[in-house]
Amino acid sequence: MDHNPYDVATKELVWNEPSCLMERLRIDPTWPVDVIEAGITTLTAAADKVLRVRGPSPFLVNIEFQAGHVTDLVRTLWYRQVALDYQHDLPVLTVLILLSKEANSPSLNGVYDRQVPDGRPTNRYRYEVVRLWQEDPEFYLDGSIALVPLAPLTAIAESDLPGVVRRMRDRIDREAPLRADKLWVASYLLAGLRLSDEHVERLFEGVRNMRESTTYQKILREGREEGRDEGRIIEARRFLMLLATERFGEPDEASAAALEGIQDVGRLEALGMRMIKDTTIGSWSDLLR
Repeated sequence: MDHNPYDVATKELVWNEPSCLMERLRIDPTWPVDVIEAGITTLTAAADKVLRVRGPSPFLVNIEFQAGHVTDLVRTLWYRQVALDYQHDLPVLTVLILLSKEANSPSLNGVYDRQVPDGRPTNRYRYEVVRLWQEDPEFYLDGSIALVPLAPLTAIAESDLPGVVRRMRDRIDREAPLRADKLWVASYLLAGLRLSDEHVERLFEGVRNMRESTTYQKILREGREEGRDEGRIIEARRFLMLLATERFGEPDEASAAALEGIQDVGRLEALGMRMIKDTTIGSWSDLLR
């Protein structure tokens, strides 16, 4: 199972400076912003923390960074938004930040519609999409220090990247010496979404030796652990799906979504054992009740 260090790196930037993206999201930057626990244990770690904006009417902001293509991404975001809304009883603005062109899709248009066969609408879900490679680099170079590591992924020509790294170095070393290690590690990892490993090594040569950085090693270690946990969940869910489909047939959408929402290996295994031992279970709804 491939691990994803980009998720670890990008989220740490936001959690350390939660107001960094407010201006870009057209949210009043003077409103206080807090990082809070999501409080939705059935969802993946991608939504383990969200931002609470304490403006005149409080609301939540769920920022989702995406590095690669995921077929069912919008339905997952929709599910998380509904769960967050229900758990906290606050409106939720979901912001999908695409870190690379590989994560892009024409279907990511900011709207997700559901309707019954006769055309009657049942749900309309809206979300924001930020395609980083189309973004003005100056906002990321001159804005919050937490956004500086994202600058190489913006609309910058590859030939201009050495100059960008010099500007990044001037700001990071001058304004955030105590956080410089983490900011440079994030910059190094994120640049790998655009450039080859060799090009990244050359680009950041002389800045810091990333591979000797304790922060770099910590991020890779956390990514491996997260990847192993995610792999166990996927395998347990796949096995349960095979067993239950053999017995009950293909799941309906509600059952499939409920199964997808289970992120605990122990619970998935317990459901499998329950289905094997309890012959009175006759349907997906019985199993997942």
